[in-house]
Amino acid sequence: MIKSEMIPCLQNAMQTLQNIWSEIGLQEDQREERTRSVLFHLRNLLQEMVSEEEEMKATLQANVETCTQELEKLSQELGLPVEKPEKPMSILMLENDLRTKVDNLKLEKHERMKKLKTLRETESKFCNQMCLPAHNLGDVNVPTKEQLKELEANVEYLQKEHGKRLNTFKELKQSIQTLWREIETVPSTSIEMELVKSDAETTFKLSSDNMEHLRGLNTELENQQKRLIAESSELTETIKSLWSKLEVDESDRKVFLAKHVGSKPSVITKLKEEVQRLQALKLQHMQKFIEGLRKELSDLWDKCYFGPAQREEFSPAFDDNFTEELLSLHEHQVEVMKNYYEGNKDIFKLVEKRETLFKTMEEFENRKNDTNRLANRGGALLKEEKMRRGINKELPKIEQKLVTQIKKWEEENERRFLINGCHYMDIINRQWAAYNAQKEQEKLERQKQKQELMEKEMVFGSKPATTPKKKRPIGGGTTPLKTPKRMKMQDYTSTPSRLHLHSSICPSPRSAAGNTNGRPPLATKPNIRKVAKTIKKKVTPSSRRQSARLAVKRKVLADKNGNSSKVLNSTGNTSIQVLNGFSSNSNKNESMVVCTSYNEFANGLAQEENNCRSSMLSRTHSVISFV
Repeated sequence: MIKSEMIPCLQNAMQTLQNIWSEIGLQEDQREERTRSVLFHLRNLLQEMVSEEEEMKATLQANVETCTQELEKLSQELGLPVEKPEKPMSILMLENDLRTKVDNLKLEKHERMKKLKTLRETESKFCNQMCLPAHNLGDVNVPTKEQLKELEANVEYLQKEHGKRLNTFKELKQSIQTLWREIETVPSTSIEMELVKSDAETTFKLSSDNMEHLRGLNTELENQQKRLIAESSELTETIKSLWSKLEVDESDRKVFLAKHVGSKPSVITKLKEEVQRLQALKLQHMQKFIEGLRKELSDLWDKCYFGPAQREEFSPAFDDNFTEELLSLHEHQVEVMKNYYEGNKDIFKLVEKRETLFKTMEEFENRKNDTNRLANRGGALLKEEKMRRGINKELPKIEQKLVTQIKKWEEENERRFLINGCHYMDIINRQWAAYNAQKEQEKLERQKQKQELMEKEMVFGSKPATTPKKKRPIGGGTTPLKTPKRMKMQDYTSTPSRLHLHSSICPSPRSAAGNTNGRPPLATKPNIRKVAKTIKKKVTPSSRRQSARLAVKRKVLADKNGNSSKVLNSTGNTSIQVLNGFSSNSNKNESMVVCTSYNEFANGLAQEENNCRSSMLSRTHSVISFV
């Protein structure tokens, strides 16, 4: 049947392959080669299947042999006869039968070993706690059923004995611990240390020696307790006698006796101290007690933000006559201050938090003017800004809470709530006023510095542009009709147009003007814009090309030749005058340009179309001043 199915299947597959090869267009030799390849793979597949089946047979035979040996070994360990197959079987059936028998014997062995382990663990626990030896079963790997029964009987005996000793141990432990508390004694030996552990019932060794030691310890503690009771009674009688002689108040006696009851060593110590106190009561000095109360009172005043006037209201704090009455007054005042602090604790905490936040805000404000903080790395500026925003958000909330709570307190107590002797709302207002005044002062100082810088630049000038612009071509060159406004505003080197005039300032030999890359000082920009707004006269192209710098140079040359000391421009501008600063025979020819005001100077520049460029006197030293 398999053959009849295999041959048609193979023929169909080969026919399909031939059709595919024909459609592809393979040659005859290529088809034959591919056909041989198909046969080669089929032959290898069949050989591999045969090899696998032979290998499986060998494995089954090996398993049969292994199971037979294992079955004999387990039967010997368990003391059972070896079972053999009743009839001949195939290799597969024999292997399955042997494996089943081996599994059953393994299960039997596992159950016995599990039971043995459980019994041994229980026996070991009891033997360890009572320091007894374990039951000996001999040298066996797997116990028999009889051996397991013997072990079960031994475990049952150990369990009963352990229960008896444990009950005795609990009674002795409770009695000893009670006596220890009564006589205030702590354990010292290793056995006593084991006794006080929380898990002593499971860890303490219940051996015969340890049980005898506990019984002896219990007896010793009982005798010690009796001696303490006798000593306590004797001291109590002595104290009562001294009280009678010193006429101590009956209520104080009752309080003392109610507080010191029993025969504990601490009570006996207090009784002895009371005897000594009563014996030296009249000679006892009160100063140290009062000074201690004063220190405590001072701490409470600090916590409650009491001012000097409030502290002086308690005059006994400054009395140097140390008496019992003074002591009582201090004790009463301490109690009053404690109650006051507890009743207003929430307000004091808010005050402390508000003061901390306000101080931090002031520190941030002072640090804001420090330029060195800009060089810090690691996100310090970001953290500082985050904290600053948090303070600005939280501080008003805390102040609002304080206002609400203080107002409520004042309504309930019908008096003002004082912090350091002042109304806290007034303190807050003064702090904010000082803070705002400081900020305003810093603002004025910055404006003053800026004004001084502007005046200095107007007096000494800034370095003009040294890079010349490209000259215009002679005779009708091509020039753009419009210039973008941004380029006009940012061009500091070219000749300014009618709407963008620059101040004409010449460097002085006395000034150490920094390099400004030809740009005008920042302080002059707003004024130049104002000047530009005042210009109404139309400027012709010819007037733009005529430079004021050349005109001023010509006037300076005229001064050098001894000409008139007053230089006027071609249109008769009277706002700028060049005055000779020295005589005509001076070696150094220095001049001063004097204007009555800066506005006058700017208006003069706006009206004079020929002097619209920045000018610089060549090989001369000049100073411009505005009066």
